[in-house]
Amino acid sequence: MGLSIQLVDTTLTAAMNREAKQKRKAGRSTVSDIVSFLLEDGELEAALTAVGRKTLPTLARVDPYGDSEFDHYFCEMALTELDRIAEHPVPADQREFLDELRAMFQRAIAEPAYIVRFIGD
Repeated sequence: MGLSIQLVDTTLTAAMNREAKQKRKAGRSTVSDIVSFLLEDGELEAALTAVGRKTLPTLARVDPYGDSEFDHYFCEMALTELDRIAEHPVPADQREFLDELRAMFQRAIAEPAYIVRFIGD
């Protein structure tokens, strides 16, 4: 299957805050808003293989079977790495994926309450 990559707004509205409190009381996770998402089906691993895991160490730490969250710090690190490989030859489908991921990191950095969440299968 692959990763589900989500741009998440962690700001809770009043209604969402009430729902989050109810979920916490029930032992479930808090509420968040998914602003945008990207489905990954091997493109990340293919890109890491093509350019080298040492070239993209921040993205290389994403576990394809687990969950990871990138706050602004990790989004900035990943964006810097993606900018560094902009001139590397990468197949078109991987390039498109990396461009979409770059845009997601840029949006996350632009909004104080946004994070990027990687959800493995």
